[in-house]
Amino acid sequence: MRIGWITYAFPNSMANTDAQVHISALIRMRYFNIASWLNTNTHDIHNEIYNPDKKYEIVVLLKMMDTRCQTEVEKIQHYGGKVIFDANVNYYDIWGNYLIAQTKPTEEQRKHAIWMTTHADCVVADSTYLAGLSMRYNENVVWIPDNVDPSRYSSVKVHKSRRRPVLVWSGTAPKAAHLLSIKDVMTQLPPAELLVISDREPDCLPDLQSVTECRYEHFSSKTYPRLLVESDIVISPKILNNGYELGHTEFKITTGMAQGLPAVASPQQSYLEAVRHNDGGFIACNMSDWKEALTTLIQDHTLRSEMGARARYTVAERYATAVVAKQYESLFKKMLPADCQ
Repeated sequence: MRIGWITYAFPNSMANTDAQVHISALIRMRYFNIASWLNTNTHDIHNEIYNPDKKYEIVVLLKMMDTRCQTEVEKIQHYGGKVIFDANVNYYDIWGNYLIAQTKPTEEQRKHAIWMTTHADCVVADSTYLAGLSMRYNENVVWIPDNVDPSRYSSVKVHKSRRRPVLVWSGTAPKAAHLLSIKDVMTQLPPAELLVISDREPDCLPDLQSVTECRYEHFSSKTYPRLLVESDIVISPKILNNGYELGHTEFKITTGMAQGLPAVASPQQSYLEAVRHNDGGFIACNMSDWKEALTTLIQDHTLRSEMGARARYTVAERYATAVVAKQYESLFKKMLPADCQ
């Protein structure tokens, strides 16, 4: 069974080989981790970056949906191939106040997403919230979460009493503005440090540094796992006032959870599912919750250790690459008759 993946490299000629494609964080996690695991651990499935000159039993479009891709979908289905739309952003609903302007979908993106969702043979949604929205346009929707590669996030945090436990947040620089939503809480906490890991120094960093000890580290795929395990609590406050934020996955916290960090996060649906699965942290619905959760974990390293162990087990059970890859394997085999496998 040959599976082709259409990524951001399409339709460049460089997309013909995995060795040449630039692997962004999304492509690495949503394509490369899965493809590598399946190619190594199955004998009847081969995954590769899509080549328009080849024919495939199944083609997966990784958040690709513009007119070029729509033409390709029609070609694939015409020769009998199946199409999966891998959706990981809520382009379907445009509502609310967008703290970060560039996260607001355009009407054209919404139109393309609906076309692709409607015409795909199956839709993979990376959050249960997004799955619910996708089902308006296609009844064949499955939830397959983002995956965490245990070979990269392999170290395990050993929690000890510390003078200043480290709260860690990671994400693109504009999204660090969500941290300002708990700025007042930071002034009321026991001694702690905030570590912000991002692609560049966030504009809001001086505001954060005015209320707490706060440092910035540049994101690198090589150093990120080490920075996580050197921290104590992974946090993700979010202002949940638009469709984009509500549709996100749990990935911002599961990388830390994988290494034994308890999580404290806003009540986004994917965070609720990850944190409450084995009680690997706290969900903070208001400022009082944030203060209580962070204060408790800052002061109690034994509780950090206990919750961190449960968080790590959650990732191994639900979000590890092998677990998620097997969900794709099952989906691929269900989409084709036995004589095609």
